[in-house]
Parts: sequence; C-alpha cells; structure tokens
Amino acid sequence: ESTGAAFGITVRTGKILRIMLNPQSLVPYIMSTLRDNDLAIKIASRLGLPGAENLYAAEFERLIAAGQVVEAARLVASSGTVLRTPATIARFQQIPAQPGSPQPVFQYFSTLLESGKLNEQESIELAKPVLQQGRPQLMEKWLKDDKLQCSEILGDLIMPSDTGMALSVYLRAECHEKAINCFVQRGEYDKIVPYSTS
Repeated sequence: ESTGAAFGITVRTGKILRIMLNPQSLVPYIMSTLRDNDLAIKIASRLGLPGAENLYAAEFERLIAAGQVVEAARLVASSGTVLRTPATIARFQQIPAQPGSPQPVFQYFSTLLESGKLNEQESIELAKPVLQQGRPQLMEKWLKDDKLQCSEILGDLIMPSDTGMALSVYLRAECHEKAINCFVQRGEYDKIVPYSTS
C-alpha cells in the first residue's frame, strides 16, 4: 500500500527516516506562510487537498463579478465538491446571457461534463431545460456516456418524454417500483418477473 512517504537512512547511525506531507496542513501553510493564494488553489485542486474552501469561494465570486463565466466554471470543476452545490447552480442561472453566446448555466454544465460526471443535483438541473427544449437525445447521449447521476427525480423528469430512457434511469438508480411501472407501460410484462427475482 502506498503511503506517499519518502524514506531515508542516516549514514552514521543507520536510522530509518520516514518523511511525508501532512495533507491537512499543506494548503493552510501555503496561504499563511508563503502568502500565495494562487499556489494554494492550484495545489488544492491538483491534489484534492482540504483547506482552500474560502479561497475557492472568493476566487469564484471574483471571476463571476468580472464576467469570466467559463473561468468560473473551470474553477468549480477543479474544486472537487467544494463549489459543486445548488447555490453555485443558482448563481450561474442568475447571470444574464450575453448576446451571441450560450446561457452561462449551459457553459457551466458543459465545462463540468468535459471534466467528469455531474452530481445528482446538477443532473436534475441540466435535465429540466434540456427536456423543455425537446432535446432528449442529449440526455440519452449523456446517460450512455455515464455523465449523469441517476436518481428517482431524474427519472421522473424524463418519464413524460421517453419511457425507455426513464426505465434506464430507474434501473441505475435502483428505483424498483418505478422500473416495474415502466415495464408495464412499455408492455414488457415478460421482463417483470426476472427483474423482480434478480
């Protein structure tokens, strides 16, 4: 098992030294001793270390205030779970769209989709406008690419437009009653018993 430590042996006495970083202290040390907030954010995001939560929030607000939507979205994506909250989604939804460019909330979701999988709340908030615009093929693509967190609520949003896709979501989210209901609506009665007994 890797500990992330470096080992050394002293020449005179033959003592073994183990040197390792304290992940809880590195980012606060960079902020307080080195006074380099940019470095602290970069180290925290690259190594997934705690301690930069307030810096992320301050940098996010600075970028939003400066109108740098894409950069703010990249910061959120690199922050781990620190900024990936309903409040952040609401913040992007409140920003008015600039003429000739996509809505900021779509730029946000696009950036997150490039970097990985959306969490449950992000998946739900993205599904709402996409389904309202009548573009279920996008949802299908993201589900196939495993970019959305499946949940009962997401399945409920998809159900009116595509029972098959909703079934896929319910199966992944392990919403058994709703999955069986989809089988019934699709007339796939022969799949109910094998699904129920598996």
